[in-house]
Amino acid sequence: MTQTTMPPFGDIFNAGIQTVKQLCNRSNGITSHAFHKKLDELLSITDKQKEMCFINPELAIYADGEEDEMLDECYSSLTDLLVLCLVAIGAVKSEVFKLEPNVGQTFAHLIPFDKTITPDNLIEIDPFGKIYFWMAGDNFFHYHHADVPSSTYEANLDRFDAKSFRVLKALNKASYGVEGDSLINHLIKETMRRTSVFMNNYADVITANDHVKVTPEMILHEIYQLTPLQFEYLCLKVVETSLKREDDSSDTPNSIIKSKHTGQTNDGGIDGIVTQQCADGEEHTYYIQAKQYQEGNNISNSALRNFVGGYPPKNQHHHGIFITTSDFTRNAQKYADELDSHSLILVNQMALLDLMIEHEIGLEKIQTETLVMDKQFFKQIRKK
Repeated sequence: MTQTTMPPFGDIFNAGIQTVKQLCNRSNGITSHAFHKKLDELLSITDKQKEMCFINPELAIYADGEEDEMLDECYSSLTDLLVLCLVAIGAVKSEVFKLEPNVGQTFAHLIPFDKTITPDNLIEIDPFGKIYFWMAGDNFFHYHHADVPSSTYEANLDRFDAKSFRVLKALNKASYGVEGDSLINHLIKETMRRTSVFMNNYADVITANDHVKVTPEMILHEIYQLTPLQFEYLCLKVVETSLKREDDSSDTPNSIIKSKHTGQTNDGGIDGIVTQQCADGEEHTYYIQAKQYQEGNNISNSALRNFVGGYPPKNQHHHGIFITTSDFTRNAQKYADELDSHSLILVNQMALLDLMIEHEIGLEKIQTETLVMDKQFFKQIRKK
């Protein structure tokens, strides 16, 4: 007989996103009934799956020996975890029904997303790892109401490792078997790892000379403090530094790389040019356009067409790089993918942050090679 199991949590998570997108225009928010009806429909949930239960170790504390008092519904508990994740990634604003869709900046990047969520692609909808923080907070909240005093739990790593997520672990096993669900396993493991690191190193979070351990949010905050003109200089620096780092790591690092700012405030053309003269005499020219937009204000295909019209046609020596702090619309991405006439590279917010972290742009290493904000770098940029 085949054992009844739940849909993979990655499918449940994605179905939750699609449910919010489909119901986001409801004037009075998304009720519990509407949410679960649409979610059940997308997941094709059966009555047998809804009847699955697990022994909740929290309820067992208060039960009087009756097994029914220790049971909790698997599917209901998984949807509770789903709502927590939806709040963490910014899809909804409320943790309790009625759910209020968070349409706007944080919702826009979810519109084209529709696939099973895995540990590998989770970063696409949660680039800053907010889910881990929400789960850590939820985990501590549980033990404030259970049998584990905070004084011997939050300050004791052994106790923390032994007691963390015991309800979720029991739910995971009952829903997916001994090995559990891969995404839930990842969420538990990564949340515990990050929390343990903080508990071990909280005293070192702030270091000397106004240096603070860097996070993507901190880099983004510094970027948004720049004027549009200063952001153009930053993008030139990103391209120039990236090319230099790549050249230094090559077998023959002899390129001469120079950058020149060409744009003016509110200009619609090329903001800067970076040239690379290789040792073999070959020369590459990179034409930069930089748009410091808020999340949700995505770059359209018409903006890309205007940009492409400002630099020479495609060959191995001319390259256009469009950099933005937001993202590109689906039509813009399609346009870039299908463009044959010119060489065009798109750099969205996530890619920009990746480049700055990878090549330590605006960052510096101190002590044990921890990346921290380089305040002097941004002070220099603001003088432009």
